Amino acid sequence: MNNSGTELEAWLSGTDILDEVYPDTDAWTAGFDADRQLVLFKLGPYQKLYLRPKKFTKRFYHQLFPLAIESWPYRRQIKMFDEFCTLDVDMELRFQATLAYVLKNSEMLASINQHIKQLYADILDDVINLELQVLADGVWIQHGLADIEKRVALAINQVLVQQQIQSQAVCKITASFAEFPNVQLGRDSVYLHVLKKTFELNAEKNQELLRQQRLLEQEELQEKNRQLEHVKHLALLELQMQAQEAEKQLRLLEDKQGQLNQQFDVEKRLYAEQLRHENELKDMRVEAELLAQEKQQARQRLAESQQLTDQLAHQAVMHDQKVLAEIRLQQRSQSLWQEHNPASDTGSDYAKQ
Repeated sequence: MNNSGTELEAWLSGTDILDEVYPDTDAWTAGFDADRQLVLFKLGPYQKLYLRPKKFTKRFYHQLFPLAIESWPYRRQIKMFDEFCTLDVDMELRFQATLAYVLKNSEMLASINQHIKQLYADILDDVINLELQVLADGVWIQHGLADIEKRVALAINQVLVQQQIQSQAVCKITASFAEFPNVQLGRDSVYLHVLKKTFELNAEKNQELLRQQRLLEQEELQEKNRQLEHVKHLALLELQMQAQEAEKQLRLLEDKQGQLNQQFDVEKRLYAEQLRHENELKDMRVEAELLAQEKQQARQRLAESQQLTDQLAHQAVMHDQKVLAEIRLQQRSQSLWQEHNPASDTGSDYAKQ
């Protein structure tokens, strides 16, 4: 009660409550070095990376890489309480890589700051989300956001320093309320607290209305489900009747198919018998034709044989007649020769003796 009265009196007198509740704390020291440079010593296959000393003379085998202090602005907007409240997170982050970090990521030496931004952007989102979870209870409406701002900045610095990255973050969170653009945290905290309670009551009322509406929707859904189950039951009965009728028709078709199969078997046997009979007739005709051809060929061979025999006999008779004619001609010639040359016979007889 005393605390509430004190806040109310401070609000009425125009005093900023945050000036008494949250005094300044020690600032985070980043330890930046504006002249930080790395020296890459490379001679043949040997190379070494180290910080540039104060007294340094660059040689041809040296290459310098400055580690600049980079500014990384971060902007984000968060809606809360069904968009009744809007938080604008504005953070200025400055960072610088250390030798230890570069040694772990030496392949990214030429673009080390861009590498850090790409690698830790999602991590910064996760850290900020984790720290802003405490805002869901609405207590900050009474006390302001200064403590949350410091916690966010400190969490970012701690995460980066654990990775050998020096940093200094300054976080500023601005809250604005729908339909109340002129309300300020701290000075109007009592008014905001009343608004928050009113919002919570309205939210509870809305939740109750939503619950009742959900119950009505569930009852309507259950009624629709019962009607649907009834329709499904009727459809199931109809399907069963259709299945029985289909089974009956199937049995009739199977009986008819059996009769057709029997008829087909009879017709197939008759056709097979007819084909067998026709084949037998064809075989008989073929055999008769072959027999007739064989007889014809035998008569032809017999005729040819008889013709050859007659021809040979005729040739033999002609040869005998020719020989007989030659003998007669020779005898006739000898007789004529003896008649004209009798002395030749004596000489011939003498010669024979």
